[in-house]
Amino acid sequence: MSALSRGWAGVVAALGVTAILGYGAIFYAFPILVPFVAADFGVTPATLFGIFSAGLFLGGVLSSRFGGWLDRFGAPRVMTLASACVAALFIGMAVAPNIWVYGALVITLEAISFLVLYDAAFAALALRVPRGTRQAITRLTLIGGFASTLFWPLTGWMVDSIGWRGCYMVFAALHLLVALPLHGWIATLGSKAALAPHPETPPAPEWPPVPPAQTTRAFWFLGVSFALTGITIAAFGVHLVPVLLERGLGQNAYLVGMAMGPTQVLVRVVDATLWRGFHPLSVAMISGSAVVLAVLALLLPGDLGLALAFAVLFGAGQGLASIVRGAVPLALFGPVGLGRRLGQLAGLRNVSAAAAPVLFAVAQQTIGLPATLWLTLAIALAGLALLVPLRKLAPAR
Repeated sequence: MSALSRGWAGVVAALGVTAILGYGAIFYAFPILVPFVAADFGVTPATLFGIFSAGLFLGGVLSSRFGGWLDRFGAPRVMTLASACVAALFIGMAVAPNIWVYGALVITLEAISFLVLYDAAFAALALRVPRGTRQAITRLTLIGGFASTLFWPLTGWMVDSIGWRGCYMVFAALHLLVALPLHGWIATLGSKAALAPHPETPPAPEWPPVPPAQTTRAFWFLGVSFALTGITIAAFGVHLVPVLLERGLGQNAYLVGMAMGPTQVLVRVVDATLWRGFHPLSVAMISGSAVVLAVLALLLPGDLGLALAFAVLFGAGQGLASIVRGAVPLALFGPVGLGRRLGQLAGLRNVSAAAAPVLFAVAQQTIGLPATLWLTLAIALAGLALLVPLRKLAPAR
């Protein structure tokens, strides 16, 4: 397995920083700010989660086209422009006069977030490091795993100090002054041939792709599996802290949430060292199993200990899920047209997961938290089961 060059180690670090900013500001900060935004605009938290989900749904619809842009124009260039758009949207949210303007801006932000997060970064790495892509992806996600660890407590502290509008202005500044220059720097690196969106000679894949006759079948198995697992991850990504608070953990809920970030980093270190020879599908099955066990831990009687077990298992599953959503498509289908393929998979994942936060909230209010968790467990199990037939379709190296 080829090593990353010194120059591209810097690129991985830069993309890791922008991933922290993107996931932290766009996703992890949102549920922390919801009560304050809802109080100011006189709406319910469920309304804001519905707006959030609408943005995810629109992003899922558009992600296939966005993925095509990554292939056509080159991911670093697209990410640079998208960072400017994200900063502008945060400024608009900070000064929004009413819920209608705020809601439209949130929907737009969620819709374009594909262009500044992992999928776009994976497409860039696949082009630049054709035989070291999995290593690059793992190292990138090692850094990005600290997004929740940093942004949950940071957002909680900032909203008490400068209010939710001030938080959004800080997020805008971070994307304008940090993320945009880093993406722009990456876009200028290397020769034009190295960064060309359509290289003349496709690189040899690290893993033999599935036979052409099985490509469509494999795509749908993978897409539906990612979608079902994504529903579980999306629901807890938004509702984790409120769920833990309902279980009576008090301020320990934030401690449990903070434990997920280091767990994501630790499991990615294991993947980068002990598991780097595993087929990405094997890592995907480990990821899905961890998510299933995490939900089961919440269903068992107990308090802080089981909540911490959930955080460790869920952090591990989520940490590996970020890797496999880039590494598995590359292994199964090859590097050519990866941006479009990642966009298609993101579309399936995001459209199905878009409803997860609001439906989880509605289910919790209607049938209670225990029944909602049992339903979530069934969804996670189905996502794991769909990976089994893919092992038969994937040729051995």
